[in-house]
Amino acid sequence: MAASGAAFAQSSVSLTGKLRFAYGTAKTDAGVKTTGVGVTDGDWNIAAVEDLGGGLKAGANMALRLRGRDAATDATSTGVGARPRDSSMYVTGDFGTVTVGAIEAGNGILGLVTAGGPTYIGLDNGVQLAGASNVDILQYTSPAMNGFSFKAATLDAVGGGGSQNGGALTLYGANYANGPVSAALDVTKYGSSFAAAANSRTRISANYNLGVAIVGAGYQNADNGAAAAKKETAISVSAPFGAFNVGAVYATSKTDGTAGNNTGYDLAVQYNLSKRTYVALQAQSTKTAGATASATNTRVQLAHSF
Repeated sequence: MAASGAAFAQSSVSLTGKLRFAYGTAKTDAGVKTTGVGVTDGDWNIAAVEDLGGGLKAGANMALRLRGRDAATDATSTGVGARPRDSSMYVTGDFGTVTVGAIEAGNGILGLVTAGGPTYIGLDNGVQLAGASNVDILQYTSPAMNGFSFKAATLDAVGGGGSQNGGALTLYGANYANGPVSAALDVTKYGSSFAAAANSRTRISANYNLGVAIVGAGYQNADNGAAAAKKETAISVSAPFGAFNVGAVYATSKTDGTAGNNTGYDLAVQYNLSKRTYVALQAQSTKTAGATASATNTRVQLAHSF
């Protein structure tokens, strides 16, 4: 083997994760109030990278949601329990990156306009803005050229590594990142397996780092074919003050043919005890179109990442 001059590939594996608990009070728009302590987030993430030589690298990422000792493991569990989350593999080089996997894909725009901000309770809860979908994905991402990169993907609605007959989703997008500016644009064409009335979705978002603060804005238009179209907007701001980080996000959604808008805001003050541990005070208010009252959620959260 030594005589052959073969080069051995170099590989590495990393384990990261987070755990967050909170004590809070929530009230529905009907006035029903709940109070208590509970886990809000908990994940383990395993990442492996191998240098294949010649400028090529291969990698794999696996995530497992761990949020307590309860036995709930089904896909509808939103709190405690343990279940697989995202899994993907990729090959990258001068040609770009090819990724295949089963992932949780966000349908809204909030995650795209809150870069750099504190951890919010989250307006993207399936009521104010569309939630997330579990999908299987095959995606190509181009190398960055003058700050621009492009991607194309095909996805199906199975989300667990299975397959289906037709009805897949296609996505085309572009990203820009240069200095203080980052922006994203994507257009998605839905197949029949996602929703009978679904047609297409267009999203655009941008963030700008002013130095003293980061501001963001986003817009989404969902063309639901025979059903009513839905338009969503969001704006955000976050700013550091020493060990503190404060932020706010405001979002609205409008469904054609429905009077009024869904509206909501999140406010957060985060105090960093270290680079990996923080305490945050978070407050949320959401109001559905036509409702006479708002739903609220307030909590104090302790978080640690590793």
